[in-house]
Amino acid sequence: MPDKRKRTRVQTAIEASVECGVLDKYRVTVRNISLKGVLCDHEPGMTGKRDCDFVLHLTDTLQVRIEARIIRNDAEGLALDFVGMDEEAFFHLRNLVRYHADDPDAIDRELGTPAFT
Repeated sequence: MPDKRKRTRVQTAIEASVECGVLDKYRVTVRNISLKGVLCDHEPGMTGKRDCDFVLHLTDTLQVRIEARIIRNDAEGLALDFVGMDEEAFFHLRNLVRYHADDPDAIDRELGTPAFT
């Protein structure tokens, strides 16, 4: 089956959280991330496909919040699709992905191709 992804995924093990409303907050470990989405370790407490906020914990004082949608949460992991972010979040996400990429310039070249069709 051909890979239809338009964004490079990079491997990392950074800490993050997924917040679905005020009460549902889960700490997760990122397995891989791209400019379009993220795969985290499976979180058994999360159920259903719903909108949430994905929060990257870059430092003790720097957090990046990205609007996301849960695509799946099963034994293979928790997959989120990014649906919105502000400029600052995009700046930090882009730098994170570039930092972990084998070819950082390829990440910028990908921006010339729409992620959505």
